[in-house]
Amino acid sequence: MKQLSILLVGLAISGATFAQSLAVDSIEINTLKAHVYSDGGILEMETWDDSTYKPLLYADGIWVGGIDQSNTLHQSAQTYRQSGLDFWPGPISNNPMASSKHNRVYKVNLQTLTDFKNNLTLGVPPEIANWPAHGDTIMGEAYYLAPFVDVNNDGKYKPDDGDYPKIKGDEAIYTIFNDSNEDTTGTHMGLEIHCMVYAYNTGGIEDSIMYKEYKIINRSTKVYHSAYFSIFADFDLGNSSDDLIGTNISANSIFTYNSDVNDEGPLGFGTRLATCGLRMIQGPSADYFDGIDNDRDGCLDAVRDANGNCIPENPATGVREQILLSGSMYYNNTISPQGNPDLPTDYYNYMMSHWKDGNSLITENPSGLLSVGNGDGYVNSNIGLKTSFAYPGNSFDSTGAYPPYNATNWFDSPINLNDKRALANAGPFSISAGQEFHLTYAFIWSRQNDGFHGHNVINDKLANLHNVYNNPPSRNVGITKYQPAPNYRVYFDAINSSWFLDNSSANHITLELYDTRGIKLNTFSLKSGDKIRVPSGNLPAGVYIVLDIETLKTDKILVQ
Repeated sequence: MKQLSILLVGLAISGATFAQSLAVDSIEINTLKAHVYSDGGILEMETWDDSTYKPLLYADGIWVGGIDQSNTLHQSAQTYRQSGLDFWPGPISNNPMASSKHNRVYKVNLQTLTDFKNNLTLGVPPEIANWPAHGDTIMGEAYYLAPFVDVNNDGKYKPDDGDYPKIKGDEAIYTIFNDSNEDTTGTHMGLEIHCMVYAYNTGGIEDSIMYKEYKIINRSTKVYHSAYFSIFADFDLGNSSDDLIGTNISANSIFTYNSDVNDEGPLGFGTRLATCGLRMIQGPSADYFDGIDNDRDGCLDAVRDANGNCIPENPATGVREQILLSGSMYYNNTISPQGNPDLPTDYYNYMMSHWKDGNSLITENPSGLLSVGNGDGYVNSNIGLKTSFAYPGNSFDSTGAYPPYNATNWFDSPINLNDKRALANAGPFSISAGQEFHLTYAFIWSRQNDGFHGHNVINDKLANLHNVYNNPPSRNVGITKYQPAPNYRVYFDAINSSWFLDNSSANHITLELYDTRGIKLNTFSLKSGDKIRVPSGNLPAGVYIVLDIETLKTDKILVQ
């Protein structure tokens, strides 16, 4: 595990430089714990293992770049903040002290919101009272900032009227930041960014997932073309010296797994190997009629609806494709054409899945999973089969949008143990002045040995992650106090890859299993103290409902 960087940086505001430490808070509602900073970045995402936290991810952040109408490259890219900040706390503002004023991390728990709505709190809790719903319009800030539930629809956030933050998940962290201040890696873009990190605690598959959603607004008057958005991820899987990376193109995902059968050291996961990945769920809007199936749904310049129909893009109605993982890339912690970026063009090249010197990523000597014969993708001559994706294995783009278009059998080599940083890329696209776009991705982890160092397990979970996202747990700020199930719990056992029921009550419980069409598939019972596997049998992959016939309580399970 790397040592935590000191987040004490010099910030230049209107010529006056002062030292400021970024605000930070942690989200820890399920098996994942992440430290989230006021510039939206994560530093250390961990999981509890027996007696200590063990790392899965050292850092994440976003990179955005584009070219303006005078052909000038603009970009902002955050890694470890070692040379300053590309993203500063707060909305874009004319207030010279806005970054200090907004250097906050806003953490809210669903239980707090429910207690507040049910008048079970002593006054207004601070996290509700301090929610950044509105900006200072006198200082040029946008009036509406963080989302909220407006109980009386007066357009104003007033907790005394019963208004409260609008969040997702059982716990969420909200941050607002921008790139309009002093440059560190290039000419910045004038973007204001809102980020929500959230997670659920269900006892099921959701307990291994953490989501990040971004709303990005171009507050400048510039128009950008050839723009790219990238998710920077420095995976550290326990012992970080033996990690490999890969791409699952069809799942719009990048991931990490172990190079050998033992993750050694005090921070390692031992022989019960861990894996971790991220999936891009929502991407930037593609340019209209660009002739590319950007979302890989089989509809060219069109969007497939819930009924399977291709709906053509239409600027009048806003129907528009989104770009989902147009490429992936990596670089090493070295000083080389494959190493750490320094110049603005270095960052931009990596966002386009090129090396720093402009060379293409090459499918080099593909030799199969866990073979030492696989090349690293850098070829001096720049001759070879070009690809937009680093180590895609046998995944490929069947729509012909981005290479490879067929299985290549190219994987990371177990002897290529450089300290790699991975990128999930989306582009090119255009950003108009005032335009707003949304991006969502999710981290998921697992700890199962499938005989292939967890490679196949994490790919199965990434493939199903979109289905999990589209079928979230039912969560409402209700009129009664939110409580977990009082009689039994339904949970997913990652080791056995099965759902279990644990009846801790003194009662006999009868449960029924339904599919999403409402068809009953099974009936089963639990005596007091029973712990049984959910009898899902040979059911096809999908979402199913467990119903307690006495209380009518339901739980959702995902069969993979």
